[in-house]
Amino acid sequence: MAKTGYLERYRNPIIVIRFAIILHIYLPSRIVSILLFLLFRASVSYKTVCEWTKKFANNLTLPEYSCLSDILICHADEKYVKVKGEWNYWWSLKDCFGNLIHTIITPLRDFDSAKKLLKEARLKIGREVDILVRDGLYAYDKSTKFLGRKCKSVVAGINGKGFIYKKKFYWITNNPSESLNSEIDSYLEKFRYNFENIESANRFANLFMLRKHLKKMFYEKKLLEASSMLEQAFTF
Repeated sequence: MAKTGYLERYRNPIIVIRFAIILHIYLPSRIVSILLFLLFRASVSYKTVCEWTKKFANNLTLPEYSCLSDILICHADEKYVKVKGEWNYWWSLKDCFGNLIHTIITPLRDFDSAKKLLKEARLKIGREVDILVRDGLYAYDKSTKFLGRKCKSVVAGINGKGFIYKKKFYWITNNPSESLNSEIDSYLEKFRYNFENIESANRFANLFMLRKHLKKMFYEKKLLEASSMLEQAFTF
């Protein structure tokens, strides 16, 4: 029978495991291992930290997306990422207010991958998207409809372009996607060596989304909501 505060067949208490996973959202597993020893005198290998994250942070429940604006503009982009030494693609969808809606990692840069990103994002959004801003990738041509039957697809770069929608003029630029890619690059510098396969890569992509949500909550001083989300995110 497991002792109070311990999981069965685990020699470290739940508080250590939970703290390790939370630290692993922001720090590489080797640094987490060192901090656990300094704070708890717990001798835990970096591989064990990764295993804990894999087991207990596999089904993250992120806050529901909400948008009160009449017009919803989203930005889609994809970038290279190495998984086990092979090039794959990190796809992201972000709204015009800076919220990261969805992200996935796939082995191909094709229609099926774009469709998967937009269909899953549409379920999270819960409404039709008015404008999708993206690059010139052909895969978006036929997949845009999965964000809504009337969704307009606009190809734009960092310099931007004018666009009229419902008798209103918009200056469309894909800078939000470029700024997000910079954040992803910084994240990959710390965690890309944990990408053992597509499954683990997507797990860390979800942790990246969790980081973004936590950052927003801390900025808006929603500390109780952030604490509750972390408690629900890692089930034991």
